[in-house]
Amino acid sequence: MALPARPAVVEPLAPSRYQVRFTASVELREKLERLQALMRCSVPDGDLARIIGIAVSEKLERVEAKRFGLTKAPRSAPETHTSPSSRHIPAAVRRLVHERDGGRCAYRDKYGRRCGKRHDLEFHHKHPFALGGDHSPANLALMCRAHNTLLAEQDYGEDVMARFRAATSRAAVPVDAYGARIVVQPRRLAPG
Repeated sequence: MALPARPAVVEPLAPSRYQVRFTASVELREKLERLQALMRCSVPDGDLARIIGIAVSEKLERVEAKRFGLTKAPRSAPETHTSPSSRHIPAAVRRLVHERDGGRCAYRDKYGRRCGKRHDLEFHHKHPFALGGDHSPANLALMCRAHNTLLAEQDYGEDVMARFRAATSRAAVPVDAYGARIVVQPRRLAPG
């Protein structure tokens, strides 16, 4: 019988130093040892914290490049075609929106408080894509999954989004800045 994994512990040791403790599987331990051995040329002392830092940085670069179009050297003439003929949002546009929104949810509640989430981010079309909205930076905003769902319920109605959630089970229930469920009324968009 396998023991349940203990939650990771991150404790501050000094203003710029942390102790990170977690329980790893045998497979992860073996991968760390392999990585340590392969990186001896760039990290001669085999410092595991430095090796993990390098590995996490490289993974972040790849994921951010894929998700937000962030690269060290973007193309000199970025593609900014924003035609709504495809759901694909060009990398240059994703990059601009990510930078403009500071890499976090851009939702503001009725009191002007901004959501602070930096995870589960999605691109929200202010004028919905399904209703002819384009992929221009002015029409896009980064939203956490819950707030993107809230705004989708306002655009399409709760019934439509309930059917969508039932079909995909990926969309979250919309919540306010304090995590309370938000009941929404659909807004009607002007034809355009």
